[in-house]
Amino acid sequence: MKPNQPSRTALNVAKQRAAHQLLDHGSILYDPFAMKILGEDGKDVLQFANAHPLASIGRLITTARSRIAEDALLKAVERGVRQIVIFGAGLDTFALRNPHAALEIRIYEVDHPATQAWKRERLAEAEITLPPWLIVVPVDFERDDVGKKLVAAGFQQNSPAFFTWLGVVPYLTQDAISRNLDYMSSIQNSEVVFDYMEPPEGFSHELRQLEKERTEQLNKIDERSVSRFEPAGIAATLRSHGFSDIEDINFQEMKSRFGRAVQGLAPGALWHSRCPR
Repeated sequence: MKPNQPSRTALNVAKQRAAHQLLDHGSILYDPFAMKILGEDGKDVLQFANAHPLASIGRLITTARSRIAEDALLKAVERGVRQIVIFGAGLDTFALRNPHAALEIRIYEVDHPATQAWKRERLAEAEITLPPWLIVVPVDFERDDVGKKLVAAGFQQNSPAFFTWLGVVPYLTQDAISRNLDYMSSIQNSEVVFDYMEPPEGFSHELRQLEKERTEQLNKIDERSVSRFEPAGIAATLRSHGFSDIEDINFQEMKSRFGRAVQGLAPGALWHSRCPR
């Protein structure tokens, strides 16, 4: 992303989430704040959603990965976890939809300062007040010590935590990924759900073309994808950082579980994985 400017990919994710409410009636992830925080007309959102014949795949991945993360988060809360950390929060609305408010859960949204300032503007324009359980932590994942920033914001490193890290890993260097995995694994009884991108060589011709177009668009807005992993490689990386209980959900599993809920879902296979600890 460009210095002092919010993430354009975060905006696209928010549009996909909003389109899911309009086209798919929120059947995978119901989000009453999706349109409000976006601040756009429904026609514009639908135009965005229908701009590409494979747009339905992006809508499925965006909503399904959040649903998978929030289902895992629910189980973590039931086990007693009271600290939720959202890495790369963008325009995420979980803190606004928080179903666990009565349990005194603390939610830490960690993101670039420019993106967080932009989100505050969106919330103010939509007349949405920040909830008292939300703590905003400005961080540059490539340069800052995330642990120090979290502790300064009140995060308890001796208590278990649940981390989500969606739509972030592909845009970080290997060094930044390694440092953040080390930190998360240092929190006893921690768990993380994240997604990653695989090399495009195994994609269908159709999806390789989609990935080419996506890469060109990212280059135009200075938000390049820099890190990719093979499934076996990401599993080995996680074990090397101390994670032991690993689950990797591929696109076909995701499509089987949630695909019927997405209108006009295009054929093919893509990337998405989850790894909780």
